[in-house]
Amino acid sequence: MDLDLDQMRSIVVLAEYLNFGRAAAALYISQPALTKQVHRIEETLGGPLFIRRPRRLSLTRAGEVLVEHSRSLLRDAQVAVDVSRSAMRGEAGALRIGFGLPSLATGLPDLVQRFRRQYPGVHISMREMSTPSQLEALENRTLDVGLVRLPILAGEITSFPLFSDRLVIAVRPQGHGNVRGLRSFAPNAFILVSRSASASLHDHIVRTCNAAGFSPRIVQEVGELFTLLNFVRAGAGVALVPHSCKVMNVPRVRFLETGISSAVWNIGIAFHKSFASDPTVENFVSLARQEFNSGKSVS
Repeated sequence: MDLDLDQMRSIVVLAEYLNFGRAAAALYISQPALTKQVHRIEETLGGPLFIRRPRRLSLTRAGEVLVEHSRSLLRDAQVAVDVSRSAMRGEAGALRIGFGLPSLATGLPDLVQRFRRQYPGVHISMREMSTPSQLEALENRTLDVGLVRLPILAGEITSFPLFSDRLVIAVRPQGHGNVRGLRSFAPNAFILVSRSASASLHDHIVRTCNAAGFSPRIVQEVGELFTLLNFVRAGAGVALVPHSCKVMNVPRVRFLETGISSAVWNIGIAFHKSFASDPTVENFVSLARQEFNSGKSVS
């Protein structure tokens, strides 16, 4: 490019004032310096930009064209500077979030909405993924933050606990008034979240049943917790679901405690160590830790 932004700015300011003295004062340079600069610009472009008459200055056609395009470039340059400054504060850019099924019922949507209100210039994309898939994406840096099951064993990944949840038994209210503990449900048909939807949740359910002394008799697998609860409501079987699913308010579904200590697990927020100083990641992690009170349980 033959002209830089400072030269374009000088031409635009002179076109606004049409007076070398006032334009020079607005640019904080001397009038002779501005006159020399304009002459050099005209020599570079190969012709006059201003018509000089006694006590009158006006733009040539070439000058009008240059001013029009220079104004646009200066606006774009200022936008670029402003956006860059916002990005340095974590107020602009993009944030890629990974999450598992239980996170949807434990405040993740509210957290994302709060973040969007505070940082409207940040574009958020969200991907539903199992914990192993999230960790792989975090390692490959194709994901910025993830809500994962803890603990994790990944040397380049930093994590903080957010909340704990536990599996409970979802049943229809009828016929289970005196039933105590998961072992009592061994004869029942079970509806499970499929491994393709959430391998970690699926496997945790099976392990919890095994800890109670039986293998679940699976009659149906589904991809969403809301769908699963509606199968329970319809009488298709019982299910083990995160306690946080209560907030879905599916009618005619009762939740019972398992009595199994291993039914509890922790969810944390994780990110690659190289993103630790990224302001957008920092802002989201800080807000998440505030929102979930750094490790509170889902009651």
